[in-house]
Formats: sequence, structure tokens, C-alpha cells
Amino acid sequence: MRVYVGIDGGGTKTDAAIISESGDILATARGGATNPHSVPPHEAIKELFHLLDVLFSSDVDFLSSCESICLGMSGIAEDQERQWITAHVNDYMKSKKNTADSIHVNCTIHVVTEGEIALMASLGQPHGLLAISGTGSIIYGITPARKVNRAGGWGHLLGDEGSGYRIGQRALQSVMKSHDGVLPTTILTSLVLQELQVKHPPELKYVVYQADWNKSSMASIARLTIEAAAGGDEVARFLLMDEAQQLADTAKALIRQHVSFATAPMALSGSIFRYSSLFRNTFLQHLTEVHDQQQVVCSENAPVPAVGAAQLARLQCHLDKSF
Repeated sequence: MRVYVGIDGGGTKTDAAIISESGDILATARGGATNPHSVPPHEAIKELFHLLDVLFSSDVDFLSSCESICLGMSGIAEDQERQWITAHVNDYMKSKKNTADSIHVNCTIHVVTEGEIALMASLGQPHGLLAISGTGSIIYGITPARKVNRAGGWGHLLGDEGSGYRIGQRALQSVMKSHDGVLPTTILTSLVLQELQVKHPPELKYVVYQADWNKSSMASIARLTIEAAAGGDEVARFLLMDEAQQLADTAKALIRQHVSFATAPMALSGSIFRYSSLFRNTFLQHLTEVHDQQQVVCSENAPVPAVGAAQLARLQCHLDKSF
């Protein structure tokens, strides 16, 4: 039996999956952050090793049958970073081989971007376009030659337009502007006060300026914005539509980077696309005004990116053997 491992490593959680040669999902696991830019590098590697331990312990044959491991890691873009992770995973596999005489581990390691594994999961192919709107946001374009292009994705201080973080931040700012009379009354006020368990808008500063208020906390407020917009709140609707347009502008800039992108299929991924039809439709409207040949795939029913990583591991293994 041949098996392939996929890792979707993020700043808050990491998912892993093992698939068979035929593509069946054999095991899954979930762990904490493995992005070395979100947690100290030694903690990221420790968590990654723990997750691999959990995955391989689910069946005694998985370790000896592993042909390839593909890690799609958020925040990893430089060759030096990829080589660092590859070296650590290779050391892990060698240690497993050395501690069990009956196990002969000889698998290849590939480190790719989060966009490549999500694209594989969504489109079933390693090239095309991918728009991600979750806690953060980014647009990926991967050419048929597997060259990775990107636009956006510069984090919550430098970018992340159309992201859960930006939407949550603007929602809180809108509550304060409504309190000051700059914006009209908004449903967001009551939703936010109830969610954060405070009585008056000025008390929000005692919540959001605390050390335990992080990017995930801010992004969680996006859910309230989507709820308010669905209820007809104009402040929330404008906010979502404006952020969707900004992300569409980023997508247009990415499409201009390569001739193949004008007609390439685009997958939409992330919780904001999934849960807000207003955001999704506004994004598509602004995108298709310029690129009306774009085939867009909403990846609600697609496998999770960790499975896409395992699929890439299998594909790359077959490509390596064909040469």
C-alpha cells in the first residue's frame, strides 16, 4: 500500500490528512499553529512533529508506506524557509527509521504555499487562480508551468483587504463612529456589545486593547457583520461590499500578471466567501466587469486543503518517477 501525507499549516491551527493511491482519505488529524511567523520556530516544529506522530500512529503501516509528504504552509514564501522545514521533516522521518528496525521510510518532502494546496483541493489541478478570504486574504495565480504569482496577503498591518480581520476591525470602528454620530444607527452596535459582553460602546476599548485580543478575535467580529448585513443593516452592507470590491481590485491586478490568468478558472475559498453571499456576489460583479471569461468555482463542497496537499504529494511523486 502506498500512502501520501498532506499538511495544511496555519497560524492558528494545522490540519493533516493521509490518502491512498486511489485518493481515498485514510486518516485526518488537527493540531495547533505551525507557522513559524505566528509562533516561535521551535514551537512550530514541535507541533508539526506531534501532528505527524498522531497521524502515523493511526495505523501501523502508514509510516512504512508513506511515499511523499506535501506541506502547504501559510507565511512560508522564501526558499530558505522551505529548506528549513524540509530539513526538519527529513530529520523526523530519519529518526523514525532509526528507532524501528522493521520500518524502512523513504519518502520525498515538498513544501509549497497555502494557495497551491487549496487550489488543488478546489479545482483538482495545481494551476489556476485562487481567492482566499478568511482571517486574512490573498489572491494566488499559478501558471500551467507551476510558477506561483500572488497579490495581497501582506498581513493585517500592511494589507488583508477583504479579510475577516479587516471586516471585523471596520465593524468595531463603525460602532464607535455610530456612537459619535458620524455614522447612522447600526445593528452592529447591539450585536457587538452582546458578543463582547459590554453595556456601552466606550467600554469596547477595555476589550480590544488587551493582550489577549488577537487577530482571530478581530476576525470573529466579521460574523456579526455578515449577520447584520443579512438583516438589512446599511452600515454593515456598505462595509462588506466595499471590502469585496477592494479584494476584487487585488484579483484584477493578479490577473494582469500572466496571460494565462485571463481565462483560468478561479476558486473562492475562506469563511467570508462561504458565509456571505453579499460579499461573494459583489466580488464576482466587480471581477467580471473586466474579466467576463473567468470561470469561478465556489469550493464549499471541495476537500479541505490538507487533502489537497496530499493530492499534490501523490501528483508530485508520480511526476518525479516519470523522469
